[in-house]
Amino acid sequence: MRTRSQKQFPNQLSSAHEVDNSSNEHRVEWDCSEIDHMEFDESINKYYVFLKWPNGQVSEHDREEVYRRCPQQMLRFYESHIKFV
Repeated sequence: MRTRSQKQFPNQLSSAHEVDNSSNEHRVEWDCSEIDHMEFDESINKYYVFLKWPNGQVSEHDREEVYRRCPQQMLRFYESHIKFV
């Protein structure tokens, strides 16, 4: 039985990690180790999330996609940056 973090998703971005499975299809493995940082593009009013992968690479993704693929890592990122005043 696979846990949710072990599932493989169809390839939608070339910047994510591609792995081959038994059916020879390219799949994207979304086991990112952490959220590196976020940036806001004011020209198009959009957030981008930079994921740090276990092999040390950093890749850029749309915030909504990261919400779907890595919800726990996104939550940990927000929790680590929250400040109470």
